[in-house]
Amino acid sequence: MRSVLFLALFWPAVALAQAVKPGPITPTAWDDYSRAAELFNEGQRVRAGCVMYRGQFRARVMLLADPNQSPDGGPALFASLNETVAKPINQWLGGDRDDWIAALKCARAWAAQNDDPDYPRRRHGAIHADVLAGLDELIAAIPSKSELRAQRRAAGLPNR
Repeated sequence: MRSVLFLALFWPAVALAQAVKPGPITPTAWDDYSRAAELFNEGQRVRAGCVMYRGQFRARVMLLADPNQSPDGGPALFASLNETVAKPINQWLGGDRDDWIAALKCARAWAAQNDDPDYPRRRHGAIHADVLAGLDELIAAIPSKSELRAQRRAAGLPNR
């Protein structure tokens, strides 16, 4: 407990990421998006981000593992959910760097420790590794607090 408090004082994103839990896995990646929207509307916004990013991870694995899907099926649903559900969550998360990183790290931890029942790692290990690497790249690419605040101010987006 003392180490968590120490981390909270000196690295808030780490402590927050340890406190955020996505909850039980939903039947599909699309259900993760639905659950994320519910959590967001309930005010559990960092947790909503975690669940949404978990859904994105699962959807990306699915789309890469099954590339012959009809464009008006999974790919269209993925694009639509990213516009309608993920966009407002991302815009809110981007208002505070620590919250954004906490949500991403929560989803990353889930992806590293759990397996999607529909596209298991044992059958799709390389795809899981590639999508996980992309998540790591996204986390690493988040600008510093001051840069992020300046970018959002220039774009007319609020900072928290």
